[in-house]
Amino acid sequence: MAKQNERDLSKAEWALMSALWARERGTATEIQKDLQDTQGWAYSTVKTMLDRLVEKGFVSFRRVGNVYEYFPSVHRKSAIARALDDMIDRVLDGAITPFFSRLLERRQLKASEVEELKSILNQHGQDASDSDSNETPRET
Repeated sequence: MAKQNERDLSKAEWALMSALWARERGTATEIQKDLQDTQGWAYSTVKTMLDRLVEKGFVSFRRVGNVYEYFPSVHRKSAIARALDDMIDRVLDGAITPFFSRLLERRQLKASEVEELKSILNQHGQDASDSDSNETPRET
């Protein structure tokens, strides 16, 4: 099995994975029908992509009668986290401020989302303060 690497997922593969995560498991025919309206892909395209995602380690399968049933090998949350971590490290040299700045410029946040972000930042600030105060000073 190929080494799992989320950065290798193309935009089309993310669309297929999203359909599979939503469905949890399904045949190529079922997934193709799920994606018909948004992607317009033929069965052969979906089957080829599923086979590639199996090789990459994102999808597993089992034989059920005379068809293959596919299911995600990677949780959606994990794939998103790894893709974001990779983007922040590779594109932004580890800086998250430009990420948040761009996000806030391009997306209209709901009041509830702003409050949730404030809570996350406050908790992170508290955690950082706690760890700073627990450090013992080094003698020079």
